[in-house]
Amino acid sequence: MIRVIKRFFRKAKCSCEDVVENSSAYIENDLKDEKRSAFQAHLSQCGPCQAFVETLSSTIGALRRLPGINAPSNLKQSLMERMQREN
Repeated sequence: MIRVIKRFFRKAKCSCEDVVENSSAYIENDLKDEKRSAFQAHLSQCGPCQAFVETLSSTIGALRRLPGINAPSNLKQSLMERMQREN
């Protein structure tokens, strides 16, 4: 709870924890301007966070280039039956 309160009063600042929590949104351009600016300011001063975001971005890019696969048609039914047996 204290962490939430501290974040509320720390407007326009970004911590390493914020970077971890918001990296996907940053990479997908889903951060609002104020938060994006704070995020970029933090990255410009924090090498480990910059490396984290670059690695995550590269990984997402590599995964997107993989060919898609289709699951077997009976997979859903098989999973549903197994879940019913285990409950």
